[in-house]
Amino acid sequence: MASKHMNLKRVTKRVKEEFGSTIEIAKVLNIKDAVSTFRGKVDIQLMVHNGHKEWGWIKKHLLKKHEVMNRYFDKTCPKLSDEKIRKLEKIELDEEYKDCIWICWWQGIDQAPYIVKKCVDSIRKHAGNHKVIIITDKNYKDYVDFPEWLLEKKDKGIITKTHMSDLLRLKLLGQYGGIWLDSTFYCTDSLEPYFESPIWSIKRPDYRHTSVACGYFANYSFGCQKEYRIVFNIIAEYLLMYWKTNDYMIDYLFLDYLIVQAQRKHRMVREAFDLIEPNNPECDELLKILGNKYEEKVWCQMKKETALFKLTWKANFPKEISGNETFYGKLVEDKLI
Repeated sequence: MASKHMNLKRVTKRVKEEFGSTIEIAKVLNIKDAVSTFRGKVDIQLMVHNGHKEWGWIKKHLLKKHEVMNRYFDKTCPKLSDEKIRKLEKIELDEEYKDCIWICWWQGIDQAPYIVKKCVDSIRKHAGNHKVIIITDKNYKDYVDFPEWLLEKKDKGIITKTHMSDLLRLKLLGQYGGIWLDSTFYCTDSLEPYFESPIWSIKRPDYRHTSVACGYFANYSFGCQKEYRIVFNIIAEYLLMYWKTNDYMIDYLFLDYLIVQAQRKHRMVREAFDLIEPNNPECDELLKILGNKYEEKVWCQMKKETALFKLTWKANFPKEISGNETFYGKLVEDKLI
């Protein structure tokens, strides 16, 4: 009963936020545009419940939403000054943490769900000579500095840990470079090739249009060499600017809109993202069959061009089905290799 009450409370809060966002967009643009963004958000929820099928009319609505939101941010997100860019370019690299792999689990990995622990183990296994650093509530200040006003908003619950992790990844890469991976990535091969790219993200062009990224980048996977740290410092500044003047999300995927804004406003950011080569085309496919009977042929085909598989800790999967081991069963027994 208490669980149902909490779910209802969350849904009510979310609906209230979405109506508030729609009104705000109408103030900046117009009612018609605002309604089109709300319709796009409804379509995203439809996709969540239809197995992420993106029918033609849904794609049309989503692309319209992105076009409107880009115009909204064009008007509300001022371009960083040349002076600010020069300051960001002067941020020195700490060689001790150069080329690390960054992962965050705020409570500490010992408190993480089992599947998260297995994913982190797989990343460590394929990290080569690169340090794997787990960021937590207790150590994040050892690596990045957040302004006091931001921490105050965090303490008040205005900025959630999810929002903090958005900024955390940008600040870490802006300070040190290296690779950021969400804690639910299952890794099956060496991560070294991603360190060889000037800038990196999982890229599957025109892969779904839920996000304005449209597959051209994925904010749960980023990386850069030291010369390209400025790209993530610029994006971090846009995120800080947003939270400095706002106490709510105008859109659940607003980080991706701000990344696109940085590309639209700064040629160096746009050209850097253009350097990313398509990679990991089957990134989402293991999750879809994780609870299914294990099939060697399917697994071999899936991992041919993909080394990173995005999973989730928010669902349960069986280890066996009708006496047959599942993909999840293989994973937890360290046999999914």
